Amino acid sequence: MAPLKGVKVIELVGLAPAPFLGLILSDFGARVIRVDNLDNTNGSMFSQQKESMYLNLKHPKGSEILQRLTEKSDVLIDPYRPGVLERLELGPERLCQLNPGLVFARLSGYGQTGPMARKASHDINFLSLSGVMSRFGYNDRPPIAPLNLMGDIGGGSILCAMAIVMALYERNHSGKGQIIDHSMTEGVGYLGSFLWESLKQKELLWPNWPNRGQNTLDFGSPFYRCYECADGKFMAVGALEEKFYQNLLHTLGFEAECFNRFDTESWPEMVEEIGKKFKTKTRDEWTHEFEKADACVTPVLNMEEVTHNEHNRIRKSYDPNSGYPNPAPRFSRTPAIGNREGCMETDGKCESQSRDILIKELGYTEQELEEFGSDVYN
Repeated sequence: MAPLKGVKVIELVGLAPAPFLGLILSDFGARVIRVDNLDNTNGSMFSQQKESMYLNLKHPKGSEILQRLTEKSDVLIDPYRPGVLERLELGPERLCQLNPGLVFARLSGYGQTGPMARKASHDINFLSLSGVMSRFGYNDRPPIAPLNLMGDIGGGSILCAMAIVMALYERNHSGKGQIIDHSMTEGVGYLGSFLWESLKQKELLWPNWPNRGQNTLDFGSPFYRCYECADGKFMAVGALEEKFYQNLLHTLGFEAECFNRFDTESWPEMVEEIGKKFKTKTRDEWTHEFEKADACVTPVLNMEEVTHNEHNRIRKSYDPNSGYPNPAPRFSRTPAIGNREGCMETDGKCESQSRDILIKELGYTEQELEEFGSDVYN
């Protein structure tokens, strides 16, 4: 039995953060019902193993259906800007009154309050306003974001999933639900707490503060960066500790004392010399060499290669057919149920289960559904 078995979640469909949040809950056993816009013909991301309804929430009957659905649910995921559901009279004041045990999870860019609450935003904005983006990249170039993984997914989906599980746990004691106001900007800041904490060790971790790309962890150091190999592929070096650093030098053929790794002025020369060494062999040849050495050095694999990596294959980290990542982490007694087979072939369009849910769970009759017509549900 999966950890979240028995939990029923209503996911109002939004952009990437909310669908991935729903996927996390679904992977670990929750029953997730996506409520999509009636006119959405493009499908939705991360729709695996979710049930699907298409409702017109602007129609009084569509609103009524969502209210009845919420009465029988544990969690509602609201991905909209503040005020959208209130204008539809579907905000927490209404829905939590109908179901006092409801966990109403509001996932937005800037939170429900404050002067920017209703402004449009994306991952890049969350990173910029949080202060975290100011540490990415190099001095001679504008800051660069790690795709949309840190804001949308890390600071958004994953932290909000934790919040939902915490609220459900607390409900076991109080019997009451609550409203979660999760700002993805604040989520990114929280994820970036290490940046603030690491300033206590500025001499070790940020020797060239406030410059970007010239420090220990921001790819400025010769022992924490990627190097190109003879075939144009890359190796990732994370030899921070002394023993790993020495193993790195030994495997590359350098003498132990040939560099002073704490002399930041010599780092560019070290990068050049180590880079020349890596250029003498292909990535796979270096991978074989470093398999014998404990040096925190690994090949940079592309998305097609990860399924063939021996460790990933033995661990079954990726679905062998679709190549899609399997759910993580793993539980000893209550494993995830997420199935990734074939999910690269789907376009996100799901067959609607609206009719079954309306009749079997919400008690509507066939005649009522006929009266609703296509303006209400699909």
